[in-house]
Amino acid sequence: MSKIVILFLIFIMVLGIFGRLRLPKVKNPFKRKTVKATEKCESCGRYNLAGETCSCGKGA
Repeated sequence: MSKIVILFLIFIMVLGIFGRLRLPKVKNPFKRKTVKATEKCESCGRYNLAGETCSCGKGA
């Protein structure tokens, strides 16, 4: 019984070693994508998304 447990643990260690060797080549799927910062209109104070001009026509 103890031989089976030891072989299982060795097998898991070998899988872990090979898993670490492959990780640098694969992109991290859990990495968060950054969001572009919004700009605020100087005259009315509204937030402008994606670099659009403000609806008031005064600010950028």
